[in-house]
Amino acid sequence: MRDDDILNDILKDRITNQCYYNECILNNRNPEVRNFFTEARDDETRAIIRLQQKVERIQNNSGTIVKIFSTKDS
Repeated sequence: MRDDDILNDILKDRITNQCYYNECILNNRNPEVRNFFTEARDDETRAIIRLQQKVERIQNNSGTIVKIFSTKDS
C-alpha cells in the first residue's frame, strides 16, 4: 500500500469518528457530556485538516521537481 492510500484510510476513519461525535452531541442533553464530545469532535476536525494537507502534499510531490534554479549570474 502506498503512503497516500494509508493516509486516506486513516482519514476516512477520522471522518467516521467525527460523525459519531456529532451524533453524540445531538443525542445528549447533559452539558458536560456534550462538551466532552464537542472537544473530541474539534480534535478530530483538526486531525482531519492535518491529514488532508499531508495527503495533498504527498500527491503534489509525486514526480515533481520542486527545486527552482536561479538564472541570474552572481
